[in-house]
Amino acid sequence: MKRWMNKVFSFCCLFCLCMCFLAGHAAPAIAPDSSIRSGLESLFTDPPQVHGYPYQQLIETAAAQYGLPLPYVLAVVRGESFFDPKARSAKGALGLMQVLPSTASDYGVKPEDLLDPATNIDVGVRYLADLHAKLQDPYLTLAAYYCGCGGVDKAQFTLREDCDEYVHYIHAHLQKVLERAKGEGSIPAGEVQHFLLARFDNFLDAERFLEYLSRKLPRRQLDIFRNEVTHLDHVRYQYQILVADGKDKGKSDICKAVEESTGFSFCWEKD
Repeated sequence: MKRWMNKVFSFCCLFCLCMCFLAGHAAPAIAPDSSIRSGLESLFTDPPQVHGYPYQQLIETAAAQYGLPLPYVLAVVRGESFFDPKARSAKGALGLMQVLPSTASDYGVKPEDLLDPATNIDVGVRYLADLHAKLQDPYLTLAAYYCGCGGVDKAQFTLREDCDEYVHYIHAHLQKVLERAKGEGSIPAGEVQHFLLARFDNFLDAERFLEYLSRKLPRRQLDIFRNEVTHLDHVRYQYQILVADGKDKGKSDICKAVEESTGFSFCWEKD
């Protein structure tokens, strides 16, 4: 009987260990992209000068106050809201930096005040700076801004796959900020009307298609933005490829140019 009980006990211990192992591997952890990380780190040592963005004075003031590079913060604002101070997410995030009410309350700010650009920027940048002070890495900081600290592992220097996708997404917006800093970009997002060319459920597919279109249409102002799609039981993100509706050409002319250059024939209104 005693021997039988020992076998049962050993089996239970083994089962528990297996369950713990599987639970720990339910969300595979991956290492940061070394190239992107290097670029982010360079912003903290030698940030370029940027000008002409919506709410830039407020963003610049907060970035300087909390010790973050201006392009780093601009990339977050650009990717989170496209500089829309009235932006709201299905999860309740509000304003330019899509700050959650629970985060705002940690800084003594009421949810209704988050639609004020100055307040939203101050809370968002302060939270971003606090994450950076805790994690000591600009890559993990961006991941934690989206996923929370539970999505990153500072000791192992890894992060969840969905958190990593967010960093790549914000990096795409950072590239637009840096292009403008070099004089290669056009009007900042938030000051121009866009219409929708294509939608993708996967960021990498959207990024590759954006690169392809940029090569085919070098004179067009193309962009990427993450939009929420609400279903009955969940909310997921969809990546939209946008093109600026310029003064030189209207939507129909741009759509025709896209079709002639790429063979793709689809244009939608931005949702």
